[in-house]
Amino acid sequence: MPHGVTELYQKVMEAGNIQDVMSVANFLNPVDKDDNGEDEQNVGEDEVLQEVLQEHLGLPTTQSDEEDDDQLPQPMYSMADAKQALHILIGFAESQSLSSDYLRTLEQLESAVEGIQQASLVQGTLDTWIT
Repeated sequence: MPHGVTELYQKVMEAGNIQDVMSVANFLNPVDKDDNGEDEQNVGEDEVLQEVLQEHLGLPTTQSDEEDDDQLPQPMYSMADAKQALHILIGFAESQSLSSDYLRTLEQLESAVEGIQQASLVQGTLDTWIT
């Protein structure tokens, strides 16, 4: 732990009159627990290997099944959708007389999206034009 962190942490506790405080070591290196209250550190190497293999092979795991039930599939957006959304946001920022920083940030994002679109274009050869 860097020099002085413990002393600074102690001063913050005293200045804030904080009684119920987690130790710095536990905060920086927490012991994670799974849903069953068991330490993840006690999970066997075979179980970890099995989970990694299932994930990379696309096999369902009990944890991913629970997460999938809670989440709807994310829609796929096109470049045109992204540009339209940015135009709407820029129009909103202009109509609300927001700080020019917000407008500038949105315009920079618009330029970045256009850059992504330009980078994704494929350069053709002259052969396609000649024949």
